[in-house]
Amino acid sequence: MRPMFSMRVDRDVPIELRDGVVTYADVYRPAADGRYPVILQRTPYNKGLIGLSLSQTDTLRAVERGYAVVIQDVRGRYTSEGDFNPFYQEMNDGYDSVEWAAAQPWSDGNVGMVGASYVGAVQWLAAVTAPPHLRAIVPIVTASDYYEGWTYQGGAFEWGFMVSWVPPYLASEALVNKRFGSSGSEELRRRLIAGLDNMATLWNTLPLKDLPLMRELAPYFHDWLGHPSRDEFWRAVSIQERYGSVRVPALNIGGWYDIFQGGTLRNFVGLRQQGGSKEAREGTQLLIGPWVHSNPTSQAVGIVDFGTESSQGWTPVHYDIADEHLRFFDYWLKGIANGIDRDARIKLFVMGENTWRYENEWPLARTQFTNYYLHSDGHANSAAGDGTLSPREPGDERPDHYLYDPNNPVPTMGGQLCCYPTQLPYGAFDQSAVERRADVLVYSTPPLERDVEVTGPITVNLWAITSAPDTDFTAKLVDLAPNGFARNLTDGIIRARYRQGTDQPRPISPGEPIQYTIDCWSTSNLFRAGHRILLEISSSNFPRFDRNLNTGHELGQDAEMRPALQTILHDREHPSHVVLPIIPR
Repeated sequence: MRPMFSMRVDRDVPIELRDGVVTYADVYRPAADGRYPVILQRTPYNKGLIGLSLSQTDTLRAVERGYAVVIQDVRGRYTSEGDFNPFYQEMNDGYDSVEWAAAQPWSDGNVGMVGASYVGAVQWLAAVTAPPHLRAIVPIVTASDYYEGWTYQGGAFEWGFMVSWVPPYLASEALVNKRFGSSGSEELRRRLIAGLDNMATLWNTLPLKDLPLMRELAPYFHDWLGHPSRDEFWRAVSIQERYGSVRVPALNIGGWYDIFQGGTLRNFVGLRQQGGSKEAREGTQLLIGPWVHSNPTSQAVGIVDFGTESSQGWTPVHYDIADEHLRFFDYWLKGIANGIDRDARIKLFVMGENTWRYENEWPLARTQFTNYYLHSDGHANSAAGDGTLSPREPGDERPDHYLYDPNNPVPTMGGQLCCYPTQLPYGAFDQSAVERRADVLVYSTPPLERDVEVTGPITVNLWAITSAPDTDFTAKLVDLAPNGFARNLTDGIIRARYRQGTDQPRPISPGEPIQYTIDCWSTSNLFRAGHRILLEISSSNFPRFDRNLNTGHELGQDAEMRPALQTILHDREHPSHVVLPIIPR
């Protein structure tokens, strides 16, 4: 029988920041007198609601294990004073909060941080300031940059995420707590509820700057929209430019279907290669499963069941995620020799085979990067077309054409999304309906004669011509089963004006053949014998990404739309292909 323990809870403990603003935290700690290492979580989502869950770390278990747990409302949210300015406030505030926790009479001076999504972002933003008493972080499903992979991807605005995150999770708090005054608050509340109950009306907003309620309730949204390039505004809070300042190890936890999957992997690789201490470089680990953003421990991902091994569930049979956190903290905060320093650096889940595997580098050292070329006789439109995919280099082949009309964009069907699954489901779904469209080009291998494992980064090199002064090109990797179920794995997008880098727009010439590189992030999947490797090419994935209106105008400022004729080249001079990371078996 486990011995009984007692816990003390102190509510609304003030934490004063360097500029005099007072934030508030709830503190959970053993009732017995003593000094304990501290697990700190800083959240914009209401410390009172997070309470004992601590984002996949059981607070009760942590306290029983001899930790003090501090859950703090960040500046400008719920009980805490000040104005909320996402990301930009979190460096100094994170540093101050860590050092406050270390200085308390019940603290032994060793502090770790944990949390998911934005609560993971605040860990990195604190870590780059190198607080002296921070010892380790556990960032879960979070990004490495707040331009690329959070607000924009390949130069396209992450519209579905912005609409699914800012109004329901950020703007709603400003309204409830009347941070923008009580005048007209009932009218604002009615409009917010109406929008959340019919997200399609919000997604279809044009121009984007007219998204309802943002000026009143979330003015920072317009700052993000107003900086469509990765300029100094974004670089000021970039993590991936500051890995050398991070002196603590990170247990990075992510999901193949998470909206921040790319950032999770960049953080792992960046800290291993560039971390500012031996502990950061050698102690950093990665755990990545087939999970989505909101529930990174579920075996049901979209409409696909990846099996019991992929899930924490009620009775973890493979990974107890909360215990993984505490085991990491036991080593780095308490100095317990529990063998974590001898673990494989990477624990990854191979979809299709539905099993875990242990690795030590990313990409895997034995990867065989293989070009799979696009082929057709000029009619790759839809799954009924003649598009094929193979390692054979192209010769003299006819190009493919399709009409991209932003009035009728290709709909998003699952994938790496967040945060409103009732109206924009995320994860693994059948892409067959999408692949019936004439504005989706489909290229697939013949049925595989043997199993083929693809684990690592996916890149599409695409030669294209457009009739527009600006447009988008999208790519999606799919596992097509013999029964016709087309399971999406990962996808990406490139905005033409950002084809040479997102630091500034660079105009294109309509009618000119241009090579585009589409970063589709990564996956780990075993394509079983009899399955096909399939690649979709199109120009929209809406509402995941904003529709390119094909006008070349400034982002989000107008509603003018024009159709664009798109030509995809795949001949000897223009060898369009996808680079697949093949793992020998």
